[in-house]
Order: sequence, then C-alpha cells, then structure tokens
Amino acid sequence: MNTILIPLLQGAGPVALAVVSFALAFTWGSLVEPAARLGSERGRLAGFAGITVLLLLAAGIVYLVPGLLLSDDFGAVVVVPLAATWIIVAVALALRSLVQTGVARVVSAAFSIVALFGAAAGVLIALSWHHPISATVLPTGAFVLIVGAVAGIVAWARPDSEGIAALV
Repeated sequence: MNTILIPLLQGAGPVALAVVSFALAFTWGSLVEPAARLGSERGRLAGFAGITVLLLLAAGIVYLVPGLLLSDDFGAVVVVPLAATWIIVAVALALRSLVQTGVARVVSAAFSIVALFGAAAGVLIALSWHHPISATVLPTGAFVLIVGAVAGIVAWARPDSEGIAALV
C-alpha cells in the first residue's frame, strides 16, 4: 500500500501546477485588461511580456506533467484517468477556440494542441517505461511542437496568404 501511495503523493505537486496552468489557459484574457491600462508604453510592454512568459510557462507545465507522472512503473495505474483528464481539457479548449476570435482563439487552440501532445507523450512513456526510448519521448514531442509553432507563425504572418490553406 505505501509503495503505491508515495508516488501518487509525489505527483500531487505537478498535478496542482497543471491545474493552475489549465486555469490560466481558460482565464488569461482577464489579465490583458489590467496590462492594457498601464500608464506608460514600457509598463504595457512589461505587462504583456509577463503575460506571455506566464502562458509559455503554463504550456510547458501542461506538456511535461503527464510524462513526468507516468514515467515509472506505477504510471500504468494512473494512465487512463490522467490521459482522459488531459483529453477532456484539450477538447474544451478546442471548443473554446471555435467560439473566439483573434489572439484568444490562437491561445486556446495552442493550449489544446499542447495538452493533446502532452497526453500522447505521457501515454507513450507509460507504455514504454522499461525501454530506453521512453527518455526520448518528451524532448522529441517538444521539438515537434516547436517546429509546428514556428511553421504556424510563418504561415499566419505571410501577407499574401489566406492562412494555412495557402500552404496546401
């Protein structure tokens, strides 16, 4: 009993950070208004830079937590509830991105994609925890996410294109 309880208790901290990160993914828009009301340009720049850093940190936590929690032999015990939770939140964020516009749509879709990749990486790590390949899943997934993000930004920034449809 104690051998199962200890890893679950050690996972409480990352889960709490993930819950805060998901809450930030849903409520970050409320941080924009106070940053926009700052008196100087430097203040607004610092405020928006701070929001960006918080969102990047939250996305990193959302991506890493499933892989970290499922990386030992007890990961198989919690893989289904953890993956289901991440998938439910990813679907909720995807639905939220469908009803929003502008930056809010992009942030919601990005968090949805990161959550899905995090859940997939966690499941892959749980399935292959006894193989050396499990140590390469998180960095490889992060690399794919970063390359995809850069490609998305390039496609979005092209002035003569109509978004992703112009790339295909």
